[in-house]
Amino acid sequence: MRSAWITNLALVALVTALAVYAIYKPGAEADKPRFELSTLSKSTVDRIRIESKGGALIELRKQGDEWQLIQPLAARADRSQIDRLLDLLAARSKEKLAANDLQRFDLDHPALKVTFNDQTIAFGTTNPLSQEQYVLAGESVYLLGSYYRSLVPDSPQRVLTHALFKLSEKPVAFALPNFTVQQRDGKWELMPPSRDMSDKDRPSQDDFNRWVDEWKLASSLLTQPAGSRSPSEWINVRLADGSSIRLGVVQREPELVLLRTDEKLSFYFSQQMRDRLLSAPLTAHAADANGKPAPSESNR
Repeated sequence: MRSAWITNLALVALVTALAVYAIYKPGAEADKPRFELSTLSKSTVDRIRIESKGGALIELRKQGDEWQLIQPLAARADRSQIDRLLDLLAARSKEKLAANDLQRFDLDHPALKVTFNDQTIAFGTTNPLSQEQYVLAGESVYLLGSYYRSLVPDSPQRVLTHALFKLSEKPVAFALPNFTVQQRDGKWELMPPSRDMSDKDRPSQDDFNRWVDEWKLASSLLTQPAGSRSPSEWINVRLADGSSIRLGVVQREPELVLLRTDEKLSFYFSQQMRDRLLSAPLTAHAADANGKPAPSESNR
């Protein structure tokens, strides 16, 4: 009995020793990425410049809470894409080399450079053994995983916003070809009112709010500079500050394409999103009866 107890105690001690060794074994800390490429924080960056061989120069500026594409065209930039790009500032490397013999790493004339404010990170060749990429930052060369290269957009189109409206824009009226939804005395109303609709099928303020949120939070599948096609119908959106935005319906099939005339951008939406945006607000009951998708919390 005592022998079994001693054996169990020895096994516990062995497992504990192995755990301690795994945590504190020599070289464990050395394997962790510890060299920072930049001391800049995301919040301090207000200018980004992307230069690539054979690609268009991309320049971005932060204006208030919004990022703007300055070159090669003037347009709103996608906030999530910029956040991913700024993640490059937090990159750490396991290896740091002196910036000597840059030609060896294809960093004498790098194929890609990203400048945050006045600090540049340049991308060179890939290490054939580790498949990591050599990058130049300041006076040093680092090795980074290929993931970090994917954070850099390779075309201006990848930077374009997907949000139909700016954060600061608060719509108070939507005038579509067949109906208008507008806010009056703090309440939403449908004009002209549907005379053949029963009371139980009339949209409540919650139904209106869900419909309005669909518009306010509308995010496109794709955004492109406006093409040459002319809209077949128009939607006028009045904002709380008294200004208006004119949206052109360029096409309805196979996807909805809305042209924002003031920004000269075309926003592409799915058929499901088209049905929700271009149909008048309905209650869940009425939407099911008409075979149309009802607004839901997951789509807000």
